[in-house]
Amino acid sequence: MNMLIRFFILLALLKQESKQRPSADSVTTAQKPKLTQAELFTPVSRSYRVLPHDMGFRDHLPNYRYLSFVELNVTAWLYNILKKNGLGGLSMDWIISMQEMVYLKQIKFLSKMTVTSTLEGWDEKYVYFQHHFYVKNTLMAVGLTKFVLMNKKGKQLPSSIGMQGEHLTEVINTWNANQTAIKSQ
Repeated sequence: MNMLIRFFILLALLKQESKQRPSADSVTTAQKPKLTQAELFTPVSRSYRVLPHDMGFRDHLPNYRYLSFVELNVTAWLYNILKKNGLGGLSMDWIISMQEMVYLKQIKFLSKMTVTSTLEGWDEKYVYFQHHFYVKNTLMAVGLTKFVLMNKKGKQLPSSIGMQGEHLTEVINTWNANQTAIKSQ
């Protein structure tokens, strides 16, 4: 329930921010600006307080809660990209296809955690993100997510939001090779 409340607060804040900026919705299709690499790769960084309902029974943030914070950040990124692209902030959603987390240290009760999510790249079908979890400038965990874009018509290609061609990094290539090896067992 806590994540649902945080999600609606996040959406309200994003809508408020977009009202303060000039609207891309008034621009015709021919005039829509292309997203720059800087806009696509600008990290989303949000801070959260670890509250009682975030806790597991072992007195730390449980593994599954990390992904809830990832969802909030990626939703914020996608909302901003869609608004800048003139597509409407809520016109598209995303679904995780693969995820991986590396937990370095435990995050304790009432810690103020900052989650920074950065676009890692994309291919013809998927979008890839890297996430860093910090408490007091100490790296606590690192995550990767691979997801597909969706709207009412079904799956959408990354090119539908201005991500042309492919932008693959060594992190993406090795991660996909690992996934292929696991699937082939």
